[in-house]
Amino acid sequence: MPKLNQNEVLVPSSLGLRFDIDLTGGHANNHLVQNVSRALVSKVVVKFAGTILQDTDGYDLFKIYEDLFLSQEQRDDMILEGIQSENLNKIRCNAADKPNSRVATETKLNENFGTKYVIWLDHEILTDHGVFYPQELYNDLVFELTLAGAGQVVKGSDPAKVKYKLTSIQLEYEMIHSKQLAEEANSEYSSGKEFLYDHVHLEKTIPFAKGSDSRLNIKVNAQRRSLKAILLFFTEPYAAGARDSEKFVFPDLKKVKVTINGSPNML
Repeated sequence: MPKLNQNEVLVPSSLGLRFDIDLTGGHANNHLVQNVSRALVSKVVVKFAGTILQDTDGYDLFKIYEDLFLSQEQRDDMILEGIQSENLNKIRCNAADKPNSRVATETKLNENFGTKYVIWLDHEILTDHGVFYPQELYNDLVFELTLAGAGQVVKGSDPAKVKYKLTSIQLEYEMIHSKQLAEEANSEYSSGKEFLYDHVHLEKTIPFAKGSDSRLNIKVNAQRRSLKAILLFFTEPYAAGARDSEKFVFPDLKKVKVTINGSPNML
């Protein structure tokens, strides 16, 4: 992330990558999965001063699931993130089977947004702790993003013809030039500021056959001083180009037993 200049602070929740998505070279009818800005990122590593703050495989699953709890009003305002109707999706992707009638609203939105999308770098350090003053830190805050394969991002009828590329990638942020805010942030850093955040870790992926495997044993060995929650995602396999990105399965659990440090029936 940028160092900025003296007395320039970063506005919370404003740091992101803006880019265009190009689907040329694939099938003419290809378009994007829902909430594509989340689906694009399969892994995130956040580092500061040689310390790994976050190392999350399956980042797309976790963040897509999290976004399902937003209000409909919030989701309606997330077109840059790729939360949109299928008609608008196909129009923005210029798919050959895009609708041409009764889409005046979608056409106007396409004029405004086109192929532009954004990935927000929304780690809690930058969202929940006031302004961030990178100039007074001796080390850089670093984000490493691993992009997902085309089969997880692009929808299309031919698995051999799904592809995408990102172009015109730009770092986007809002900053405030304020000596007072900079001095307040620096004072907190000098006295020892604590940053609280959730470390999200994908423990493992366990395949099982629906309808025949009736019992799952899951061993969690979290090397952490504290554990906030264990979250189980259930998803169905899919072929390349056929991902329903926001589909999660509830397997109708009948009983859960938890053993902690050898003590059974903890739940």
